[in-house]
Amino acid sequence: MRYNSVLISLIIFISAIYAEAHNGFFIRFSVGPGVYTEQSALNESGFTTPAKNHAIGWGFHQKYTLQISDFGGLIKNKVGEYDYINLDALGLGLKYYMPFNTSVTLSAGQGKVTFARNWWEITDDGEETGYAVNISLDKEWLIAKRWGFGIGTHGFLFKTSDIDYQFVQFGINGAITYYFTPVR
Repeated sequence: MRYNSVLISLIIFISAIYAEAHNGFFIRFSVGPGVYTEQSALNESGFTTPAKNHAIGWGFHQKYTLQISDFGGLIKNKVGEYDYINLDALGLGLKYYMPFNTSVTLSAGQGKVTFARNWWEITDDGEETGYAVNISLDKEWLIAKRWGFGIGTHGFLFKTSDIDYQFVQFGINGAITYYFTPVR
């Protein structure tokens, strides 16, 4: 019995060491639904449709990726004269690949909260900037030599500096990734 547990531990250890990233340049588009809460100035919560978690980056050493992350979401919620709240952030991220094509990513950068009358119309008078942090856990399946399909969860924190808005958003995203270097 003791040898079986040693063998199982060895298999798990070797699998963890053999976590494989994809070296080279890639681009990922990721969208899905989410929920948000704002706990300071607005004190509201609701749904974020869509939530985004895009990235463009470079994989190296078979376990890491450096990336530029574009994350946020669109909220349909009436605030004063505005009908929409747009959460948008651009930052740098580091992804770590784990066994079975799973990964964890941490990104941080500058965030922007924009209030708008129409979702396509961004107004300068309803904009606040601050910082944003994103953490996500993803699972990917390779569907071709250069293509991956994935699903993941994410959590965002947006905090503005002038007016004290603090948005927290959680969601589930589906992702399509294109690898410029074949992975198979």
